[in-house]
Amino acid sequence: MINVKFLVYLVAVLGGAALSMEGAIAGELGKTVGKLESSYYIFIMGTLILGLTTLFAGKGDLPYVLKAPKWNLTGGLLGTVYLTILVISIPFIGIGVSMVAVIVGQMITSMIIEHFGWLGSSKIKINKERVMAIVCMGIALVLIF
Repeated sequence: MINVKFLVYLVAVLGGAALSMEGAIAGELGKTVGKLESSYYIFIMGTLILGLTTLFAGKGDLPYVLKAPKWNLTGGLLGTVYLTILVISIPFIGIGVSMVAVIVGQMITSMIIEHFGWLGSSKIKINKERVMAIVCMGIALVLIF
């Protein structure tokens, strides 16, 4: 029997692969239509596709968005910042460096969020293994640059 945790890791790796591909495609599109326009197009298409998917397969409570704490709604802003930064950085420094830099930023921020239990996350203390993982990723960033 396949381990569910393994499948979740595999899906996450595939998600990372999709992000690299999206960044490369958006970077190229940005050269033609403009960087902000590229991000805008991607979000419009994503909205349409996810809207249809939600319409036919959604099981949640979308109107709850109107009642949710306002800080919960900042994800849209942060997603826009993330994608736009990739669209701008990839043509200058490449996909690999951009993605490793993003991952280093994600690891550092995630570790701090978990250490303090911010934003509803479980508390996971910073330890030497986690710090060494970030150091290794920092070295990877320098080596890939």
